[in-house]
Amino acid sequence: MRRWIAASAVMLVVPMVAGFGTTADAQGAPADPIDALKRQLVENRGVKMSMVRTATEEKKEKDYVWTKAVAEFGKGKIVAVDMAHDSDRVKRIDPVRQIIFEGRQYIQNDYIPDGKSWLLNENNEVRPELDAGWIKLADPVMLKAVLATTKVKRPAGIYDGTRTTLYQGTITLGQLYKASPGFPFGLVVKPTEEEAKAKISWRLWLGEDQLVRRAWGSWSEPFSKNGDVHVSYVVDARLTGWGAETDIAVPSADDVVTPSDWSMPETSVPLNPAAG
Repeated sequence: MRRWIAASAVMLVVPMVAGFGTTADAQGAPADPIDALKRQLVENRGVKMSMVRTATEEKKEKDYVWTKAVAEFGKGKIVAVDMAHDSDRVKRIDPVRQIIFEGRQYIQNDYIPDGKSWLLNENNEVRPELDAGWIKLADPVMLKAVLATTKVKRPAGIYDGTRTTLYQGTITLGQLYKASPGFPFGLVVKPTEEEAKAKISWRLWLGEDQLVRRAWGSWSEPFSKNGDVHVSYVVDARLTGWGAETDIAVPSADDVVTPSDWSMPETSVPLNPAAG
């Protein structure tokens, strides 16, 4: 049974990201959530996210990963993400920070050799994303597909200073893959017929400006009935500061080491520490 990567991470606020605090002026009322999101995806604007992912193995053992991130937009998509992760699993995942651009992933943790601060992973499949479990929160096509499965819509609480409306429903892995092949981060393969039927429960809280302020998701792995260890996941993410000026800097070349320059110790963390 293939083990799918349930990417869902975000980290401590990053000092390399400048100028979060001033929200961009509204350009007229958005027609709908898709229109509202598209208006945000312009150069040097972004959003912050904090998230908790809870994994429960065989209905008893739990572990937690905390993520905080800043995403930078441009050309109708995310162009960079600066994120940090932490976990309660003793010695399995140390605090780690990543800066991700298309095709490039800079990793910072305790295993980087002296004199350097970042390990560079170059891979054409690497993509900067902002997701809650399986749902990419800055992808208009995926957002449209998810909202099309809405079963509940009702007034909800205040998040990020705006009163929200809760949308809730269930979507299959196959529907998500159809909306965005290769999600998330381009690290998964096309689901099998059985896997495509797997269901992800979701909730999105949209502000008065139609932007997502909170995202929640729940699913279980393995998706196959013949899988070995059953693990259930819950993610809960909060998004703040939509439209703030953002500039995620590329680490200095003098501060970067590549795998060809250095062999990663066997005890080091995986490239995606928030994976299931």
